[in-house]
Amino acid sequence: MFVIKRRSIDKFVKPVKAREFCRLWFNADAQMEATRGYRAECVRLLSRILAVQTETISSKWGSGIDFEKMPEQYERTLAYANSLRSILDAAGNNPELSNIIAERLKQSH
Repeated sequence: MFVIKRRSIDKFVKPVKAREFCRLWFNADAQMEATRGYRAECVRLLSRILAVQTETISSKWGSGIDFEKMPEQYERTLAYANSLRSILDAAGNNPELSNIIAERLKQSH
């Protein structure tokens, strides 16, 4: 069995800042970022992904869309979540990969 230590994995995972994560997740450009309600959508998304209260994100992580006061430990979680999103996006375009993932998910329950 192939075993990878966490430190080895961390070498390949680039931390993702909150603004970059939201841009990737929503496929947003500067115009979309300037849209009314965009920050609120990011707050809700970050809350769901990181299991942090929306009030905490809204009041303690900065007032803009950069969320510059987000604790660094969440950047790696966002990187993992973004990797998973990319895999699921790829699976949506590849029925064989979708089936492999679905079977694996069934086995894990």
